[in-house]
Amino acid sequence: MSIMEKLKALFQGENVPDETRQIYQSASGTRDLVKGLETLRARNEIDLRDNEEQLIGLEKAIIAEENSIRKGGLTTTEEMIILRRIERLAKQRANLEKQVSIYHENVNLHLNLIAKIQEMEAMRSRGVSEDEIDRLAGDVEAHVEEYKRVSIAAEDGSSIVSAVDESAERRRLEELKKRIMGVKEEPPVQTAEAPRPEPKILES
Repeated sequence: MSIMEKLKALFQGENVPDETRQIYQSASGTRDLVKGLETLRARNEIDLRDNEEQLIGLEKAIIAEENSIRKGGLTTTEEMIILRRIERLAKQRANLEKQVSIYHENVNLHLNLIAKIQEMEAMRSRGVSEDEIDRLAGDVEAHVEEYKRVSIAAEDGSSIVSAVDESAERRRLEELKKRIMGVKEEPPVQTAEAPRPEPKILES
């Protein structure tokens, strides 16, 4: 069974976006399939960067308005207007954060999916056993299922990042920041053991 035949059932299943299904249908082989998926990934990357820039702009606008409130010296009307503005900006930020989360997940899924398909093709060219390739096809299936979940989330506008996922992501990004900044982990401080008293020798 060819790799394209192994992938056929995955990309023809329910909840696979139409554009992804069309890419598979028009692909003559794995190279065409990867090329089509890469096009989708690039498109999502552009949308992601656009939303990220908007999100940064909103965050700066919210901080500026909050600083106005902190400085004081405003009339009751001015304060009310600024607070309402902050509320609107916060809602826009929440909506954008959901979109950024979905686009970010989508880009990562495309990268993982492309890598797995290329790996399957490389294994086939090296004469790896069908059992090994089938195991890798199972990994591809897991990525496709996750791809479906993200697509459904994108359609209904729900957030795909759970509290646990967000916490793990923050830890991962903090580690990345430390590597970029050249911050090294301090080795744990080991306390020296107190010297043991010399045994007393009883004189006879």
